[in-house]
Amino acid sequence: MTRVTRRALAGSLLLAPAIIPGLARAQAARPVRVGGGLFAEAPQFALAQERNLFGAAGLAPAVTNFPTGREAFEALIGGQVDLAMMAELPVVVGALRAQKLGVVSTLSRYKGMRIVTKKRDGAAPTLASLAGRKFGVTLGTNTHFMLMTELAAAGIRAEIVNIGPPDLIAALARGDVDAAAPFPNAYAGARRALGADYAEIPVTTYQPTYLLVASEAFARDVDVTGRFLSALLRAEAAMATETEAAQAAVAKLAGRAQNLEAVRAAWPDYDARITLDRPLLDLMEREGHWLAETGAARGASADPAVFRAAIAEAPLRAVSPDRVTLG
Repeated sequence: MTRVTRRALAGSLLLAPAIIPGLARAQAARPVRVGGGLFAEAPQFALAQERNLFGAAGLAPAVTNFPTGREAFEALIGGQVDLAMMAELPVVVGALRAQKLGVVSTLSRYKGMRIVTKKRDGAAPTLASLAGRKFGVTLGTNTHFMLMTELAAAGIRAEIVNIGPPDLIAALARGDVDAAAPFPNAYAGARRALGADYAEIPVTTYQPTYLLVASEAFARDVDVTGRFLSALLRAEAAMATETEAAQAAVAKLAGRAQNLEAVRAAWPDYDARITLDRPLLDLMEREGHWLAETGAARGASADPAVFRAAIAEAPLRAVSPDRVTLG
């Protein structure tokens, strides 16, 4: 072997350690099945996907979109996904049923809930002025909880009409109901449908909390779940100074479901923060008691320990212990 050949061989051997580990990491990326659909509610996830922060953590998320949190929850319990993003009510129901799951973090809280109605004689009605009238809502959802909580706080009663999400605003426009409690993604459509008659009543008693929920097995894998959370935390830190980039990432991931203009308009109403805190437990307990009182969880215990057991704090505590303040 000539001297030149030996040098070339030596050079290639020196390069090998720098190349092979990277290839190994790419080949060994851990698949993670994620139940999605909540992207404005989970901007950290959208930005982490956009910037390959999961890939840098050795993970390969594959997202399956679900139209509702309830369907994402069912997929999680059924073993079709490892992680799912949803509002808190399906988790409360699952905890009451002793189903196997683990809440690994909050994603955001939404501050813009409202009851949609129509102007009367050119003026927006108050909640009190709608006492005894018909309110449309989808029974068994977090908006149902919101509506009943808001009516109770105002000290009024109303006739509750069960209407599916796609038909709520149409029912209001036709006059079948006097007010509606839709999901937030229907607000923009309600404005368009009702035009100058559109009116809204801000909700003061309830803020939906959007969660990242893991299967029992995935929650126990502190290393992998911790790496997933670390990617989200990196994205959340970037959001503080790169708001426009985060908004663009959400709109890109949401596709037709929510364009960039809609994302920007809704952005101030979301408080996006990865955490596990006492307000989450307090909300879960309130909803658990409501479900028990309404008969939706007949015979189930709404003891606080039931909801505390549904929190899987070990992964977040491992990567960012200051984010865990359950009390």
